[in-house]
Amino acid sequence: MKRAWPFERHSDPVRAPRSPKEFVAREAEEVEAVVIRTGMGAAQAVLVAPSGNWRRWVYPTMDEAMEAARDAGCRVHEQEFPDALRVRINAFRRPAEDFRRAPYPEQGWVGPVRFYPENRPRRERKTGQIGRRRDQQGRRREEEEKDSP
Repeated sequence: MKRAWPFERHSDPVRAPRSPKEFVAREAEEVEAVVIRTGMGAAQAVLVAPSGNWRRWVYPTMDEAMEAARDAGCRVHEQEFPDALRVRINAFRRPAEDFRRAPYPEQGWVGPVRFYPENRPRRERKTGQIGRRRDQQGRRREEEEKDSP
């Protein structure tokens, strides 16, 4: 397909891996995984390639994160990064293309995050409750919330 004028010299970026299995398939070498608890029940699986390239995925439970890493065919480390793995990760420099295509270019690409109970929407406060507010000098004062017109 021929591209329109401003885009004819640009190619489509390579899609980021959507699952640990896809990441392992792309690296084609032995990938290691570190599974760490984050919060009360959630966990993250960080997959690290021999080059130092890494991606992370968040799961609702530690068991699901361990299972995903094992299903991808990785050697799994639990709750800590071995020193050799730390050195590899810190030595890796992401290509500039990763930063350009990221939603927040200064941070680089972060894998898709599955929602878990701690990320659920919070309930709105009912009107008429007493809440704490601060005045212009920063002092706390109590006042009754009013319905907005």
